[in-house]
Amino acid sequence: MEMYGKIRCVTFPELVSQGRILSKPNYDKKVREGKLRVVRPGKGAGSYALIDYTSLPALIREAYDRLYPNALEEMKEQLMSNIIRSDSKAVEFYKTYRPAISLDRQAEYVLNAEVMNELIRVEKETGALHSKCGYSRKSIVWETVQGTCEKLRERYGHTLPATRLREKFNAYKKAGYIALVNKNTGNQAARVVVPEVARLLLKLRRSIVPRYTEAQIFDEYNRQAVERGLNIIKSPTTIKNYLNDPAVMPMWYAAVYGMQKWKAKYASLMKTSLPQMRDALWYGDGTKLNLYYKNEQGKMCTTSVYEVMDAYSETLLGYDISPNENFDSQYRAYRMAVEVSGSRPYEIVTDNQGGHKKGDAAGFFQRLTILHRPTMPYNGQSKTIENAFYRFQAQVLHAIWHFTGQNVNTKKLNSKPNLEFIEENAYALPTLEELKAIYKECRNRWNNEEKHFATGIPHMEMYRMSENPEAVPVNEIDMMQMFWLCHPKAVTYTNYGLRFEIDKQQYHYDVYAADGLRDEAWALRNTGREFTVMYDPMDMTRVELWRNTATGAKYSATATPKVSVSRATQERTPEESGFMRRTIERNKETMAAIQLEGERFDLDERIAAELFGLSTPKPKNLSRKKMDECRERYDHGKLSVPLSLPEKRKQEETEIDNEADYSTVGEYTKALSNMTLDELALDRF
Repeated sequence: MEMYGKIRCVTFPELVSQGRILSKPNYDKKVREGKLRVVRPGKGAGSYALIDYTSLPALIREAYDRLYPNALEEMKEQLMSNIIRSDSKAVEFYKTYRPAISLDRQAEYVLNAEVMNELIRVEKETGALHSKCGYSRKSIVWETVQGTCEKLRERYGHTLPATRLREKFNAYKKAGYIALVNKNTGNQAARVVVPEVARLLLKLRRSIVPRYTEAQIFDEYNRQAVERGLNIIKSPTTIKNYLNDPAVMPMWYAAVYGMQKWKAKYASLMKTSLPQMRDALWYGDGTKLNLYYKNEQGKMCTTSVYEVMDAYSETLLGYDISPNENFDSQYRAYRMAVEVSGSRPYEIVTDNQGGHKKGDAAGFFQRLTILHRPTMPYNGQSKTIENAFYRFQAQVLHAIWHFTGQNVNTKKLNSKPNLEFIEENAYALPTLEELKAIYKECRNRWNNEEKHFATGIPHMEMYRMSENPEAVPVNEIDMMQMFWLCHPKAVTYTNYGLRFEIDKQQYHYDVYAADGLRDEAWALRNTGREFTVMYDPMDMTRVELWRNTATGAKYSATATPKVSVSRATQERTPEESGFMRRTIERNKETMAAIQLEGERFDLDERIAAELFGLSTPKPKNLSRKKMDECRERYDHGKLSVPLSLPEKRKQEETEIDNEADYSTVGEYTKALSNMTLDELALDRF
């Protein structure tokens, strides 16, 4: 017996040649009479006819069944499957199922699901075969399904039940993959925490006033459970297992240890790669200088250092040692970094300390780099420089006997100081100046001797070998633009010069000409004017004065420190005496020039006092002899006038009636005394 498609058939040999149930003539007769339905004629070499089993007459079928009692079982074997097909959806379902399932149990459930899929396929095909043949025998269909299950159990070792297979099979067809999951999955035998119990346990764990230990939570829970009508927990382990479950810990961790601890444990971290060239990224950060020194009173002290590091090579480019991390310290460190590098960086990353905010407000970082950004507050992982500091301390500073140790949270004994030894030898500690020299040597060793952790090349060598195509070398103008600062307040220029204050220190400047004396022409035009002062904190020997206009600030002059002269003649140097004499002489000449230029203007405009019978007062500080000397020089054009009045418009030749009979102020005064009042009035108006 065998299947032809989905038709159960007996073969020609089974009826005639081998079984001899029918003779050949009798077989042919019954076929002609239609008592046997041949579904496949036996034509061709090696082929034999197949007869529909259900079309056999009763006597012939009984004889066949007696001769071949196992034919049905053999047919069932043909219907049974011995292979299973993979099911990716089952794999994904059990992988993401909650509560989570162990890997071994996932593999078991996936195999059972694949077997169930095959049993469903066998059931459908067997049922379809029966329907096509005109009958329905559910018992035979189930026997086929059951036989397939056992056959697959022998081959694959699945764990589907043998006695309650039908119940599990029907549940799988109805509910799907979840029907194969054990109801106890995800539960621990020692505990079953319902929502009310969970809320009470979380309340006690998150409680701040009072704080409870795990043992106290056990006692307090059972006390409150009686009042609330909740189940009593018999073992502290049940509470411990629940509260320390990874799915539960995030609910109370921040309340117990703080949000920063929660963030460090649970917040997602990004994977980043370091720069591939120098000057692409600089880090700046202040930290404790991990070396003790003794102050002026002989006491042990520590100080701070601000470091600027190239992120690519971990080269320490610039630094400044100061008690506090302020803008002045940062300024000096970045200036040193630019001087060492010879170019400005593309990007600078700093923290949000007050000094950085001040520098940012003043536009310092915007002038220094293309991009300046702060790190995320309270996010130490984002500071690559802190990791470099750790290696610097461990590899270099650790070798010095008065090393303060590394981070206060360090657990290694080698990272902690031997305070007994240091205190015993406190007298031998270096002074602050000596400490600065020691730290400078340590930085040189780090840059030139210690090797980069990734490349094995010394940091400075690695830095010098790299090239950044977008890094532009800086020149003197660039240094001025980057590092000259602007005084926050406008400063007014007076005849005493400019005076202003920086960091509680007074500064006094004036504008001097090439001869070393005050630039009178500039001073007379700008006395009383307000200026914006630009200065170099590292070199206060000169400042620039910028005048604010409607179209923006414009450069006016460069000022240098005000020359100071001793009042006491005994203490006055020859240079000071010479400067004082020249200044007094210059002041007299300036007054005379202004006086004479004013007289000329008044005469040209017919407003001179002499025109009204009055006299123009002469400078009190000038002698007649000095004034006459200056007048003579003025008349010959040899006296420099620092302040020029507007020139009178030249008259056309037709407007000139006659020529003047005088060419000097003296001649004009004499001619004026001979004129009448009417003539004066006509001349003026």
